[in-house]
Formats: sequence, C-alpha cells, structure tokens
Amino acid sequence: MKLRQLISGLTVTLAAMQVNAAPVVLDSTAAVVNNDIILESELNAAQQRIIANAGRQKIALDPLGARKAAMEHLITNTLVLQMAKERGIELTDMQLDQALADTAAKNNTTPEQLLNGMAAGMSPAAQRDVFRNEYMINEFRRSGVRSRISISDAEVNSLAQQLKKRGSIEPRYHLGQILIPLSANPTEAQYNQAQAQAQEVKKALNSGASFASVAARYSADASASKGGDLGYVPETRVPMGFLPAVVKAKPGTLIGPMRSPIGLHFMKVFDVSNDAVEPITTYDAAHILLKTSIILSDDAARDQLLKIKQNILNGEYSFADAARKYSEDTGSAGKGGDLGYNVPGIFDPAFARAMVNLQKGQISDPIRSSFGWHIILLKDVKTDTGSDAAYKSRAREILFEREFQEQSGLWEQQLRDNAYIHITDPKLLEAGFNMEHQKENPSSK
Repeated sequence: MKLRQLISGLTVTLAAMQVNAAPVVLDSTAAVVNNDIILESELNAAQQRIIANAGRQKIALDPLGARKAAMEHLITNTLVLQMAKERGIELTDMQLDQALADTAAKNNTTPEQLLNGMAAGMSPAAQRDVFRNEYMINEFRRSGVRSRISISDAEVNSLAQQLKKRGSIEPRYHLGQILIPLSANPTEAQYNQAQAQAQEVKKALNSGASFASVAARYSADASASKGGDLGYVPETRVPMGFLPAVVKAKPGTLIGPMRSPIGLHFMKVFDVSNDAVEPITTYDAAHILLKTSIILSDDAARDQLLKIKQNILNGEYSFADAARKYSEDTGSAGKGGDLGYNVPGIFDPAFARAMVNLQKGQISDPIRSSFGWHIILLKDVKTDTGSDAAYKSRAREILFEREFQEQSGLWEQQLRDNAYIHITDPKLLEAGFNMEHQKENPSSK
C-alpha cells in the first residue's frame, strides 16, 4: 500500500484557497521499477539529452523514438543502481572527483566540458549526479559481468596465432545495431511478438526510414539512445556469431535478423576502414588483498593495508614477503603477490584504474574492488606489438571484451526478468510501446 499511496500522491492538484484559483500540477510517475519510480520530469530530461546528443552527431531522432530509448535507458539504470545500493557500493565525492579527472583525461577534455557534454543546461550539482550514476552503473556492470567470464589458455593461444598471421593492419567496421529482446527460452507468445517486431523493423527500414530513428523506436540495446550507432568496431571485437556476415557485407548492407541468446539483431554496415593495430601496453603488477567480513570491516581492512604499506616503505619487509604473509588472494600470494604482465581490461575496474595511475615502483593507497581491499605495486610497464606475449595479451583482452558484450546483455536481461516494471507514461502507452514486466511487486502486498 505504501508504494500505491506514493504513486497516487505524486500527481498532486493543489486545492485553491479561493474558488477560482487554477490547479497546479506537480510531477507525476512515468514508470514503476520494483520499489522505485521514474518521474515524468526525469523521462523528459533524459529524452531531451538523447535528442540533443543525437543532434550534435547529426543523427535525426523522432521525439517518440527518443522517449522510448530514454525510458529503456532509465529502467536499466534504475535496476543496476538498485542492485549496487543493495551491495553497499557508493562513490564518495573524492572518488567522484578522481573518476571525473580520469575520464576527462582519457577523452582529451576537461571535467567541465565532459559534464556539459553529458548533461548540458543542468546545474553543476545535477551534472555531477548524472555522471555519478552513469559511472557507478558502468563500474558495477563491469564488475558484475566480469565474474561470469571464463577464458581458456587454448582460446588465447588460438587467437594469438591468428593475430600474428594478420600482422599490423586490421579492418574496422562502422556498425549500427537494433536489438529485439527475446530470451533464450521464450514462450510462444513472446516469440511471436519478437518476430512481429522484427517484421516491423524490416518494413520501416525498407520503406526508407533512417536506421537511427528505427533503432531509437524499437531497439532494446543501450545504443538505441545513439540511434543504434556502435561506432567503428575492430574485426576482432565483432561478436563471433555475427562476424561471417559482417565480413562479407559491403557498406550500406543491412544484415539480419540474427538470433543470439538475448534476442534478434539487425546490423547495418555503414563503412569499412583498414587501420594500423594499436600497440599493446601491459602492466606488471603485484598486490595484497584483504577480504572484508563480519569480523574485518572496510575501515579495519583499509587501516591494516595502510600499516602494511608503511612497514614496506620503512624497510621492515619487502612487498613480496608481505604478500606471502598477509594476502588472501590464494592465486598470487605464494608468488609474492605477482600478477605478471597483463592489459588493464582484464582486471576489476577500480583495480585497473588505480594500477594505470601508478608510477613504476610506486605502491598505491588502499583501494576497494569487488573482491575486497588491495594495495598494488606497479613493477613495470611494457609497450610492444610483435612479441608472442604481446599477441597473447591482446588476444586475452579481445576474448574478454567479446564475452563481456554477450554476458552483459544476458546479465541485464536477467535483471529485467526478475523485476517488476510498470509503465504509466501516457505518450508511450498511447504509442503502444510494451516494456512491462509484471513480476509481483513485494511493496504492493
């Protein structure tokens, strides 16, 4: 009852103190996602951001398609933030400042320009909140999906040999994608609905509608907010199930629908280029891990690692000896915490970010990842393109990214399958968009 009372109270008409006073309508509910609500004001703002961002990229989106893409984006973000908060994951102001600086530096811009690009027209505080949520969502998604990925040495060795034969030039495909969601084991009704949507997509595209407008209207992929544009994708990072069709396609070709575990995909090849392969930078690091528990709190783990770091710097023992004695990472503790040379992408995002910001020989302050608390010693950084180790590192990163994309889609689909989603936005309902999932809402009991 509490949720229903909250929803009904969100659309408020203030009774006039005098008979002729005009009613004042405050905010109303656009959707219910488990125990949270998405407000019409949030949906309107997200829709305008998508339209503005598309305009800057010279992509034409119709308002209704942009609104649907905005709702999909807000639903997914709400579900991920709910899970992150349940796990106690937060981003302090200091961590937010560091994340802003790091992200801006990677994009060759300033934090202010980055925030204005994400949320133009909003107050600085509101812009920081938008970035905070997006950053937490991306970090939590990567951390959650990473644990589902398993890559064998045989896979790495096989791809490394292929990369070595290819040499220094690799095709890159400018791709667009439209995803019609469909679970791996759908009901007959779900299958028929997805097939009907796929036919609508083909009809719209064959009738001359722009790919961007159709993607915004129909696609459940995160790229819908950008008109389905995936940008230039290196051949080695195209999903294996789509690769043969993409390689054969000429610019302008529409491919699909193709089936995957998460739905039906349409792909469009806008352009093909051949670019030099980027050099591979690998980091040789060691770490000491402490896992929190009901006995060891976050504060206690952090304080213990600070003490260990200081003792190492004072010369009381070496980093390797400390790792053997204190680290709870059974895979590396016996090797003095050594992780060997690796590309950053295979590590937990918080761990990778701290590692790449270190200088050779420097020990990090304690940082928290999805595994616990760490201090990291950066021993060496190496950039090369031709060694067997470099090809293997690149192969492992490519396999990780391929698997990450597939598992990320499955992970998000499972979030939705276990969620209560109810759309109340009049514009989307009138247009017939169906994004509902009617799992029972515990708060309505």
